[in-house]
Amino acid sequence: MAASKNHDYHLVDPDPWPLIGSFSALALFGGLVMWMHDNPYGSTVGFLGLAGVLVTMYSWWSNTIREAHQGYHTPVVQLHLRYGMILFIASEVMFFLAWFWAYFDASLFPSTAEVIGGQWPRRARKCSTRSASRYSTP
Repeated sequence: MAASKNHDYHLVDPDPWPLIGSFSALALFGGLVMWMHDNPYGSTVGFLGLAGVLVTMYSWWSNTIREAHQGYHTPVVQLHLRYGMILFIASEVMFFLAWFWAYFDASLFPSTAEVIGGQWPRRARKCSTRSASRYSTP
């Protein structure tokens, strides 16, 4: 009885949508880059990539909804899907909190390192005659 269900979890069937979505996102990104560089095929490739991403989103979500209506999403699976979404949102909040914290920290409390001529770390200055006695050895 290999086909019997002895657990609360649903093991999904293999789908082509992650691979199709990856290549569509690559085409979208490449098309946008080509479009910004005035390549004649940039808008076409970008539009095809966008269409592929939208088809992937629709198809993947429709598979998930179909699995839910077929009864594959047991209460345990629903709970873990909910936990997964909560943890995803929490990680996004923490990421942007850290990003803006670093930005505001750098803008409100700038570094005290002296930048000379656009070079950092600063290079040793040539001594003038007035301050040469401090740096010269006796």
